[in-house]
Amino acid sequence: MCIAFAGLMVSCKDNLDEKPFSALSKEEVFKDEAGLKQATYGVYQSWTAPDYTDVLNRFILTESGHRYATAGILGSGSDPYYRFAHVASSGAFESVWARFYKIIFRANTVIANADLAVKENVEADSYIAEARFLRAYAYFNLVRYFGGVPLLLTEITGLDDEASLYAPRSAAEEVYQTIVGDLTFAEEHLPDIRTGAERGRVTAGTAKAMLGKVYLHMAGKPLNKTENFQKAADKLAEVTGETNEAKYGFGLLTDFSEVFSLDNERNEEIVLSFGYFVNSSNPNGNVLPFHLFPAGLVNGDEQTNYGLTYDFYKLFEASDSRRDFTLVDKYVFKGGARAGAEPGDSITYNVTKGNYVIKRTGASLAHDDFKYGMAFGKLARVARPAGAAIQGYSSDLIELRFSDVLLCYAEALNEVGKSAEALALLNRVRARAGATLSKASGVSALRRAIRLERRLELTGEFTTVFDIRRWGTLQEEIAAMSTAQIVDNVLTPYSPRLELFPIPQSQIDANPKLKQNDGW
Repeated sequence: MCIAFAGLMVSCKDNLDEKPFSALSKEEVFKDEAGLKQATYGVYQSWTAPDYTDVLNRFILTESGHRYATAGILGSGSDPYYRFAHVASSGAFESVWARFYKIIFRANTVIANADLAVKENVEADSYIAEARFLRAYAYFNLVRYFGGVPLLLTEITGLDDEASLYAPRSAAEEVYQTIVGDLTFAEEHLPDIRTGAERGRVTAGTAKAMLGKVYLHMAGKPLNKTENFQKAADKLAEVTGETNEAKYGFGLLTDFSEVFSLDNERNEEIVLSFGYFVNSSNPNGNVLPFHLFPAGLVNGDEQTNYGLTYDFYKLFEASDSRRDFTLVDKYVFKGGARAGAEPGDSITYNVTKGNYVIKRTGASLAHDDFKYGMAFGKLARVARPAGAAIQGYSSDLIELRFSDVLLCYAEALNEVGKSAEALALLNRVRARAGATLSKASGVSALRRAIRLERRLELTGEFTTVFDIRRWGTLQEEIAAMSTAQIVDNVLTPYSPRLELFPIPQSQIDANPKLKQNDGW
């Protein structure tokens, strides 16, 4: 039996793209610990492997569709999602669904076969814990995108496993309980810290931090299980504070931009990331800089399919080091002549025009027939290697930073009445950025301050839409939007159905046991 189904989707047999990721049988792969380790690495690799479009789709689905999202230099690359005009057949949903179930499939294979490779339970449990963490994180994404989804918790060994291939949806609460179970097992069986070549693999600290964030989501919508605020606070307390941060190797860097440097990847602020290593033999890297950077920031051919409004820029204080790294206000054009600009041209965002303007000519960069937003810049601003494909950037996918952990902890503490402790955590994040320390007093005022801080600190890091949904503020977000943010000036009004994305129509068509989300 080959280790197969790398293109797994939860659907009928005809939709399975059966492509072995190894030509070896299961018995050969899991004959020893070396094989088990490679299979475990394969689960990590599933997060960054081609197809590249779903990495961009993950970004678009979590970082557009809010009051500060708008078009980029080349137009509405985040359409229809940023104006809430998506339908169940919109392509982004299928691509992210397929990615996460590929990860789950590979994780289940490791979980089911680890004890074939190593006979000692302690050793096997460490690998199983790693796979269970990665499975939990895939489900944590799925449940926040789509609500309840099929729970596949055992290895699929063939196309005749119809119970799994045609699995019905489980309730969101059951999915969350599975995530909690996986992360609890992971925190109990993973090492506290990893060093050297092992850095980047998940640890007990990673699991605890993620579990705290999961509890925080469970406290909000749609579950509204507010007792989880205390669980979140208790769990996040285990990875914060001087002693715990030393134990798990966590902390804040002094320089915000250094967190994202290629020379400093997997630094102490990175709680979870998935790596890209671009070289002559491995040309496949991160496609996000190509689609997010303004044209000419590092290479000259960037597409800039996403923008943020000037109102978002104004939320930052001038002293805040995050402002001009998160957004690109001005830059010197690099690369070949393009869009009216030449190498060395000074490019500045003009608020009145709603365009980037070339100083030499006074003309708008690329387009003057519609207004577009400021470009996102919170990635390593390093050109890809000569001759590399558009996805040839080496920036890792950063999924969870320690500043996020601190803000989650602050939020949980505030909700359980410990506002003074929460304020100190909020100000730790603001102090690092060079921003004025908050003096917010009282639960409501501090809640607003923490929510704003999450925007300032974490925009672009797969968090924004998920935060809005759990806070129950989507209707408020849409009410604050203007049709001027939309290229064709058409904005879909709020409807409760927008609180979740639709199950991909291809999956509904293929699996008769799947039911669509309400309103779709």
